[in-house]
Amino acid sequence: ILISNHVIDNNRDNAGSNRCEKNFALQQLPTSPILSPHSTSNNETLITGGSRDRATRNLSQSLPIWIQEYMSWHRHMRSQYPGQAILTDPNAPPVLVRICLGLCGGLHDRLGQLPLDLYIANQTRRILLIKWIKPHSLEEFLVPSLSSTSTLDHGIDWTFPLGVPGWGTGCNTLNECAKQVRSQPQIPGNIAETRLDSNTSFETLLDQGIDLLNGKMKKIKAVTFQIMGHLSEDVLERKLQQLGETDMIHTTSTFGTLFHTFFQPHPNIQKEITSIRQQYNLIPGTYTVAHVRVRHPKAYNKGMRFNNEFVSNADKLGLPFEGHFRDLAIRMASRAIACAATLPGVASQPIYFMADESELVRFVTRDLVNATTAALNPSLHHHDNNDNVNETARYVMFKYNVVARDQNVKNAHIDKNKGRPPEDYYGTFVDLYLGIEARCVAFGIGNYAMFATKISGTKCKIRYAREIWGVEYTTHKEETRDCSLPE
Repeated sequence: ILISNHVIDNNRDNAGSNRCEKNFALQQLPTSPILSPHSTSNNETLITGGSRDRATRNLSQSLPIWIQEYMSWHRHMRSQYPGQAILTDPNAPPVLVRICLGLCGGLHDRLGQLPLDLYIANQTRRILLIKWIKPHSLEEFLVPSLSSTSTLDHGIDWTFPLGVPGWGTGCNTLNECAKQVRSQPQIPGNIAETRLDSNTSFETLLDQGIDLLNGKMKKIKAVTFQIMGHLSEDVLERKLQQLGETDMIHTTSTFGTLFHTFFQPHPNIQKEITSIRQQYNLIPGTYTVAHVRVRHPKAYNKGMRFNNEFVSNADKLGLPFEGHFRDLAIRMASRAIACAATLPGVASQPIYFMADESELVRFVTRDLVNATTAALNPSLHHHDNNDNVNETARYVMFKYNVVARDQNVKNAHIDKNKGRPPEDYYGTFVDLYLGIEARCVAFGIGNYAMFATKISGTKCKIRYAREIWGVEYTTHKEETRDCSLPE
């Protein structure tokens, strides 16, 4: 399959279907079909068990055999049935659509379960597609890893065809678009309204969904799903082991290869990534990232308030950057950077600081190190319990080469802050890719920066803080050492 360059129209129309369907298209040139050597028809590529000899595979063929075969079939089907034909042609295989209509979590929640998505699609002989409604179409931020030089062993078109009735078309609001998609056939999930029984185990939910897709729903052309599986990675790994697989994906280089096979930054986001690299001399593989999550509920005790504002609403409503909250945030930033500097070779390299709170980034990387600002702002010398958190932070900032991008647009949480223009969410994707390109990563609360390490595969990472409450499910964290510096 020969794929041309992306055709991107940057002119947005906020009326009608363009509110939900983004101006993104792929032009495809058909060539001779390539079928899986283990397919009994053009839409069968089930795992048959056992991983084969991988010694002869080059870098572009580093994925497990079952994934290679599925993706080769996926590419062929999308070439044979371009555009809406994948949904309207009776000879086209059925599709499985990973949807996000509202509250789907952060980036790790939304994109960190590609292995699970591929497994379900593969085991049900369906073409995997992705369709976001909120906060915007995923294609506003990430696009398929396809180019004019792509070949059959690279890239996959996961985009949902434009203009399909009943799939977010002809609607004037995002809620109307979401209502359309929500009415489509769907297997039970464990997110929001898709959850049928909270007592159902994840493994049972997964097995029941696959049974439905291979049974009662087999002849339904398009079925949606909202299953969060990245917090139960051991279930998928156990199933892969039972099928004779040796690559568990989540903790191997396959995870990153898979991510990059699906996604690349939208040109607008890539432009920002390139600009920040050049501005701060961030050469991939030669700098460290320190990430701080100060608006996450699990960073504090349940029911905690700051200035009468509940922490549980912080991602949606924000918290005033003042008083006790500000002091805690500054302390966390200082610790993150200091712990990052304990990793081998980090102290002499740039440390890129990123956080969910823009005012924190601006404060520690701009205000604290600006002599004029410090002289005119008495609050920079604020003491809390005789512990000058600002002086400690200033010491850390001057000791190490800490840099951060400008915070001209306040960081918006992709799940909790809706109704903003696409540009307001760019920073989330920019920082993710800068985290992926880092040699080392220091992370604490939440899964955002840890997600970057899963994609990059770096073993140079350290954890400086742990969630105060709740159960940690993601097994990938277990291989990360904790920072030994005193808190």
